[in-house]
Amino acid sequence: GEKKMVNSSTMTLIVIVMAIYFIGMIAISWMGRKYGKNFDDFISAGRNCTTLMIIGSAVGSHIGNGYVVGGAASGAAVGLSGAWYGIGCALSYLAVALVLNHRVYKCGYISLPEILNARYGEKMTSVIFSVTTALSYIANIAAQLMAGKALFEALGFNGTLGVWVIAVVVMAYSCISGLWGACATSVVQVAIIIVSLLATFFIVLGRGAFGLVTEAVANGLAPASYFDMGADGIAAILITIVPISLASLCEQCTVQRITSAKSEKTSFRALILSVVIMIPCALMPAFIGMYGYVLFGDTTNSVFFKVALDVLPSFFAALLIAAVVAAIMSTIDTMFVAFSTIIMHNIYRGMINPDASEGTLKKGDFACHLFLTVGAAVIALQFSSILDLLGAMYRFCAACCFAPFIGGLFWKKGTSKGAIASTIVGFIYIALDMAGIVPSTTLLSIFSFLPAAVAYIIVSLLDKNDKKGNPEIASA
Repeated sequence: GEKKMVNSSTMTLIVIVMAIYFIGMIAISWMGRKYGKNFDDFISAGRNCTTLMIIGSAVGSHIGNGYVVGGAASGAAVGLSGAWYGIGCALSYLAVALVLNHRVYKCGYISLPEILNARYGEKMTSVIFSVTTALSYIANIAAQLMAGKALFEALGFNGTLGVWVIAVVVMAYSCISGLWGACATSVVQVAIIIVSLLATFFIVLGRGAFGLVTEAVANGLAPASYFDMGADGIAAILITIVPISLASLCEQCTVQRITSAKSEKTSFRALILSVVIMIPCALMPAFIGMYGYVLFGDTTNSVFFKVALDVLPSFFAALLIAAVVAAIMSTIDTMFVAFSTIIMHNIYRGMINPDASEGTLKKGDFACHLFLTVGAAVIALQFSSILDLLGAMYRFCAACCFAPFIGGLFWKKGTSKGAIASTIVGFIYIALDMAGIVPSTTLLSIFSFLPAAVAYIIVSLLDKNDKKGNPEIASA
């Protein structure tokens, strides 16, 4: 079956639904301004986030782009094992809940570099970590914008135009709301995208999708491994779970998500429920992508939108498209808040100008938005695979940030020189890996953090005279 053109009435409905949706998101965000009267409340949501809001933020950070759009493209290419990214995202929150939640909440710091600064007793570790994290956000936001590019292309518009339009709209939207607004809007966005996913899944089943895909496999028109979640699928899941979990364990958004909760139990409960919600939902985009491949022969990021426009009634298609775009916006919004926290709260106010006024902090926040918008949009136009870009970003974070942060939280003998050496080694290793100098194997992909971890341990043990800051944080 060829993809049918989007008729004018459907297109009009899409535009109307998206306009209403954006207005609703802005309204919710505006309501949250009372929780961001000053810059500290702006980046911590006034520590008033409920279980539902934390779930919305956690699930929403994945479910809008790599999880849905990239998951469908991966499903079209390899079958049900294309759900590996979504499953990996879900299980990363289990790791966060069990390993990080208690210690981070008890420390009470708004930002991750603050924890490092207190733990190691000097600023260089915090600065290096801040720069590394900032670089990862540019790549992550670029991946979100790539989903917008795929959407515009599926609707028949210019993909480059889509990247820049969404980037500019997101910049304007995210300047309005702080962390509370980002979490609150995510609740609505996640609910709608899950309902839309379920509707799409059952509608394609009703159209005989399972039989068509099975027949295509039998006739050699689709890969024989389409329904196989065996060794290859498990290996793919492991390759993803480890770097995503390691990155999530040393990620600024994770720290802010935990510390913004009303209580430690609130954040723990929300993280566990996020896992329960995300795992079963991960299979749906993969199957939708498989069906899309049979219909259109497409394994690109556009396949999800093609299926939505082909099989869904106009209203559901419009709702799903609006939800995906809004989820992209919410994900980026959270990253903007995290980026501003690192740059303005830690580096500028924490190290350069402790007496910075609220006006100065707001101007700096706008500058951060502008820098991220332009940088991410440019990078988004250079990549074709959302999951490849996200995978590279997760490996980068894990290699550069995991050992200094987790080591500092759980090992009293860790020193600042060990943390700095670890980050440098991690950065060099990932650079060599991306240049193709380091052999690319499954084992090395899973354990890309090991060279940095080894450097952290060795340098810390050899550094007998270095002060260790406040090692009591390691027993919080």
